[in-house]
Amino acid sequence: MVAVTVIVGAMLSLMVLGIGDQLDTAGEPRVFADATIELGAEYRSWDGGGDANNPDIDMITLAYQQGPVFESDQIGSILIRWTGDSGDGGQLRFVNPSRFTDSTDQQYHSGDVGTVCTGEIQAGGVLTFRMVHNEFQEGGDTDPDDTIPGTNEEFGVRYVESGWNGIVVNGESFFSTENRYPVEYSGDRPIEPGDSVEIWFLGNEDEIVLAESSGVASQYTGTPTERDSAPSDC
Repeated sequence: MVAVTVIVGAMLSLMVLGIGDQLDTAGEPRVFADATIELGAEYRSWDGGGDANNPDIDMITLAYQQGPVFESDQIGSILIRWTGDSGDGGQLRFVNPSRFTDSTDQQYHSGDVGTVCTGEIQAGGVLTFRMVHNEFQEGGDTDPDDTIPGTNEEFGVRYVESGWNGIVVNGESFFSTENRYPVEYSGDRPIEPGDSVEIWFLGNEDEIVLAESSGVASQYTGTPTERDSAPSDC
């Protein structure tokens, strides 16, 4: 048995699934290579801050080794879960943007997601996930020192909705939005070096596992790349 977080409505709930029963067995298996998880690989250039010394975009790259053409609209959401040796960890969910509408309210910002874009991947393609956190942001809408609206709880360091969030395949949209992409984050903390990371591709009802991969997170050691726009022209 493997513990997999399953989406129920807009909430995350933990259920134990028998993967043998829940894997999508129809057709050719979809095989992804082990993920490469690089923390602090990129940073945003924007009025609120962001520089090479304070990179705020983590990246996952994932090669599609074998399988049929995999259309992103076959996917309800992609769940990323991480755990450290202490047992602390968290999770982040990319919902298929086709579930959004132009008037979708985001969790911590008031605004439209705008145009949404999906795509497809063929064997030999590479998915790139960009995941923005607010560790170094000061004074912005997601300042870690601010409190969550309607509560006394500090916002804290977390992954946040952003125009830089998204998933591309060979530079083309896979999961993208024109404006801020609303991600759902929960847990003790963002990913840290050495964490075990699992990536689950869930079907349209979020209960069938279409594909999965895993890897170990590492700190990016090169000079972080500046991102001055969204992941792709959506």
